[in-house]
Amino acid sequence: MSKNIKLFLLIILISFPFWWGINVLEKNLENFFYAKEIEKNPPSLFIAQISQNYNLQDRNFENLEIEAKSGISVEIDSQGKEIVLFKKNENEPMPIASLTKLMTAIVALEFYDPELRVQISKEAISQAENNGELKMGEILKVKDLLYIMLIESSNDAAYALTEIIGPEGFQDLMNLKAKDMGLNMTHFFNPTGLDPEDSTEPTNYSTAQDLVKLVKYLLKEHPEILKILAEKEYPLRLENGVLHHLLRNTNELLGEIPEIIGGKTGFTERAGGCLIEILKGRRAGTYLINVILNSPARFEDMKKLIASYYGTLRD
Repeated sequence: MSKNIKLFLLIILISFPFWWGINVLEKNLENFFYAKEIEKNPPSLFIAQISQNYNLQDRNFENLEIEAKSGISVEIDSQGKEIVLFKKNENEPMPIASLTKLMTAIVALEFYDPELRVQISKEAISQAENNGELKMGEILKVKDLLYIMLIESSNDAAYALTEIIGPEGFQDLMNLKAKDMGLNMTHFFNPTGLDPEDSTEPTNYSTAQDLVKLVKYLLKEHPEILKILAEKEYPLRLENGVLHHLLRNTNELLGEIPEIIGGKTGFTERAGGCLIEILKGRRAGTYLINVILNSPARFEDMKKLIASYYGTLRD
């Protein structure tokens, strides 16, 4: 099916007044496609190209070695200007596992009402792993599913978010959004990051460089995502006040390293260990974005990047 036909079917889909508030989705989709027509290039300063490099020798990154096949460490300021501290195969496309869920969250927030209620289906709870403690037939809000998906990396919650418009339509929106954000070496085949059962089929991929762009976008446009990622533990309560369950973050470094303000983990057989950490920069108004892809020791690699930054950066 061609892209034009898919887009046409998506627009037709959202034109019907779904009883559960899908009119919010329609409005947001219309705004999105209109914006794509009038803005051929992403307008945000937060997806600007890298403009400057540190003197790596001065910053003691030159001899840094990590086990990951790809990684990058970038300091950004409030205007979106970048200073590259470290890079390794930063433009090589690689599987990204559950780092995918950052884009799933962006699309869900931009096209759904956070208060929209979603009934959990059999297909959702049949996703690999059992993170999230979802039960078939229960009803949760979009915002609840976002907390479960981002904190516990729940594949069930990620899939449930797609069922409002259908998994294929949601996947198309993820790829359209990636293109709009300038993520030219990124493609999504599902909202979870899971490897397909058939090893010959493609899986979600991106580059360390593209993922820096994605993080910069969410920092500017969706600080609510960063707020969720910052929660080491979160008691998820339903509308009636009953505790659904206590969410525990999969990010082991959260709370261990005080400068970390949020991050996302990922792992599959194809992707290996993946990790993004967002930290407070040493200078006022700056952030540090670190990306690790395909590592047998993702948390140790991340600690090396962080130590190099805070141990050598001069005020």
